[in-house]
Amino acid sequence: MVNRVRGPRSVMLLAVVLILAGCTGSPTPEQQSPAPEATVENVSYPSGWSQEGIADIGTAIQTHKTTVQNTSRTSRLSTVDDDSNRTVVRTLDTDAGAASIRWTDTLFGSDEHYYYTAEGVFEYDRTTGELSRNPDENWTPSRVASQEGLEQPLVALELNATRTVTVAETTAVRYRVTGFKDPDSVPFDTASGQITVSEAGFIAEYNITRASEGNTRQTRYDLSAVGTATVNRPAWLPDGEM
Repeated sequence: MVNRVRGPRSVMLLAVVLILAGCTGSPTPEQQSPAPEATVENVSYPSGWSQEGIADIGTAIQTHKTTVQNTSRTSRLSTVDDDSNRTVVRTLDTDAGAASIRWTDTLFGSDEHYYYTAEGVFEYDRTTGELSRNPDENWTPSRVASQEGLEQPLVALELNATRTVTVAETTAVRYRVTGFKDPDSVPFDTASGQITVSEAGFIAEYNITRASEGNTRQTRYDLSAVGTATVNRPAWLPDGEM
């Protein structure tokens, strides 16, 4: 009896079986359905916020502070009126245990710098050249890095969630400012601009213009370098002990 060679036919049958299995089995990574795109309808809103805007301003501000607490960051808050520009830039470097503040006000011609380290607090007035050191002054990251006045421009705003964006590698909601919920409660007639709030809970930025007859105020806030901000010894601070 002659035994026929069955190898080639067996290989072909195995190939057919594998192809059919690929058609009916589990999908490959390329075939899997992509994750649903984040929208203002399905995003997870942080405490104090909703699709309709600010649900509770006190909670919203506290959520922001709690989220960035003890995290390296830089924040900039500018208030521009018809005759002045006041800007405060705060940077916290948790790795170096240092912080800095720069405060400028065109109305009063002020330009003040502060440098916070374990050695104390150094203050430099750029307009006068005066430098002082307060070695015994205690400071905390929460006090130095928290932007004073962050809440005021957000009071009584009417908002509309328009779209989602990505901020610091997290999903955020961008709101459009359409006016005031209760115009009689604020000293302005109109409000416009935008606010971006991350799903993580921090306010990433806002640009709000409030106006009434003969009075316009634009407030801009920006939070950047979250988790990566650094503070170096300033050039205006001489080497050695003061």
